[in-house]
Amino acid sequence: MAPSEPLENAARFVYVSRARLHRPRANVIQTIKTAEGLARIGVSVALFVPPWKGTRSKDEILNDMGVGVALGIRADSGLRSFWKPMAFAPFFWRHKKRLQNAPVVYTRSAVLSLALMKHGIPHSFEVHDMDALQRQNVLQRLMEGYTKGLIRRFFPISQAAAQGFLDLGVPPERVHVCPCGVDLGLFENIAPWDPSGLKRPHIMYVGRISRHRGLSLLERLAVQETFRVTVVGSLEDSPETERIGVIPFVPHHQIPRYLEQADILVMPYQRNLPHAGSISPMKLFEAMAAGRPILVSDLEPIREIARHGRNALCVDPDDEEAWLEAVRFLQEHPGFARELAARAQKDAARYSWENRARILRDTLLAEKPEHAHG
Repeated sequence: MAPSEPLENAARFVYVSRARLHRPRANVIQTIKTAEGLARIGVSVALFVPPWKGTRSKDEILNDMGVGVALGIRADSGLRSFWKPMAFAPFFWRHKKRLQNAPVVYTRSAVLSLALMKHGIPHSFEVHDMDALQRQNVLQRLMEGYTKGLIRRFFPISQAAAQGFLDLGVPPERVHVCPCGVDLGLFENIAPWDPSGLKRPHIMYVGRISRHRGLSLLERLAVQETFRVTVVGSLEDSPETERIGVIPFVPHHQIPRYLEQADILVMPYQRNLPHAGSISPMKLFEAMAAGRPILVSDLEPIREIARHGRNALCVDPDDEEAWLEAVRFLQEHPGFARELAARAQKDAARYSWENRARILRDTLLAEKPEHAHG
């Protein structure tokens, strides 16, 4: 079980988050794994989160996520949504001095970034969804915070998202592409891929799936007599076939044990997803680390990681027949499929959470606050 530790007053990296630990969604896991990556490379982290529900202890939750180092995590009631209209004032009453003195204050929540700005706390902001920032009329306010020196750096998760800030005139040295990552340690003992499985392939998707997330593509594959399709997660809409198997959500540290049962991994992200323009999905990096052939939607930010014909096949998300053809191509070319999977596994090594943490450390902790806009 991963130990937890009390927060130290001298933590160099203060991460303020809205992650609810009882909800094992990707955003929560990404937050925890970022903090773990920093801890693994020797950066002391204080992670503030809202209180979580249920009777499970913090250590039990972290153990399910596969966390293996001590993390300084504190639940603070001042971060509850109840306090959002007041810019989370109780949290800042308690911790404003500490935030002012911290070498680094960091968040991935636009709402918390605005609150930090209101309370005069310089910080850096991790960007996951540029389109949402524009839709919610937040982007302009964030840019005003940057101009005033309250946002020091932006950490978009894709180059596609970074381009938005560059187009707004933010200097490249203040915009750092920081993709999501993968816990390589969880995949150390994964079974090697066996190309013989392509004769009757087990095709797998991990996560929540619905009509607007690509369920119809899974249906198209599932009705093939020689294909078996499994969703490890949940179906949010009823499928039109009974041939899609469902394994309810499993603890994150167990994901590799399911991925190794797949012959092909699919990620049919749709263009109409709100975050499709800046996506950097954690499950893509995990699929790569699993060393399985990958079929993924051909979207601009996806192509930054998934290189068509090198470590994945990028398929038009609007063309269901193309997905079927891609599976059949892999069946007909098992040697190519093996090379695809091997290169994906090799490329995954660049995207460890520790490597992600090094980007944060080397940019933020090397910076002198008084020269924030140098």
